[in-house]
Amino acid sequence: MSVAMLRRSLFVSSLFALGCTGSGSEAADEEASESGPFDEGTGLGDGACTDACGTPGCGTCPSVSMVDGGGFQIDATEVDNAQYAQLLEVEFDMTVLPSGCEWKSSFEPLGWSDEIDPDLPVVGVDWCDAAVFCAWAGKQLCGAVAGGPADFDSSDGPENAWHQACSNAGASAYPYGADYDPALCNGDDSGNDALLPSGSLPTCEGGVPGLFDMSGNVWEWTNACESTGGDANTECRRRGGSRHSDAPNLRCAVNSARARGERDNGLGFRCCSI
Repeated sequence: MSVAMLRRSLFVSSLFALGCTGSGSEAADEEASESGPFDEGTGLGDGACTDACGTPGCGTCPSVSMVDGGGFQIDATEVDNAQYAQLLEVEFDMTVLPSGCEWKSSFEPLGWSDEIDPDLPVVGVDWCDAAVFCAWAGKQLCGAVAGGPADFDSSDGPENAWHQACSNAGASAYPYGADYDPALCNGDDSGNDALLPSGSLPTCEGGVPGLFDMSGNVWEWTNACESTGGDANTECRRRGGSRHSDAPNLRCAVNSARARGERDNGLGFRCCSI
């Protein structure tokens, strides 16, 4: 299989795992699974991207290091502004949107500008932005270890990829160990008082080697929602806490929920590959 074909396969698989079809319904029919989640000549118009990154018209794939989370791969750091900017250069057919995101018309984050620091984690993105970026990059928003969405009501089980990676398969409460240390990650007690570039704190490593910022800096969207359909008000899980979070909210087990359409300056994401 060629690299282009492999990326297309990953893209389609990721979108179907999020409950997406070309029509926006939750059930994938045979035609959609063969042709992908787009309808040629619809959405943003002829020539819009109908494939994953690295294929004609779909942009260059972002360079993101991944580490072994235990049966799956996870981004070593939060997706940063430079990586997300590559998505914004692509003209998409908006039928790429997963079920429950049909209300969207743009992937541009809240407060986005040309002067934004490229090394900082992207923030101001809603759940749909995060899901589309991960699928476009040939991955998926972190959900179940086996692929697809994680259980909305179960945060700490071995089936949840984000929690498994953060806690080293349940071995520790924080990514770096069992006990809270305010100096190691970018939380409210760290003294940093600012958002930091993705992966720039070598002390905030774990639960597996080479994995950074699973505690603090920005909250991270995950693929765990009340349903695979819904709308902008459907709640989805975010994890890890932010630079404004205290010790209890910086634990791997913290599993906050926000409306799928919410965008704020403390909420970003990373991707997984199953």
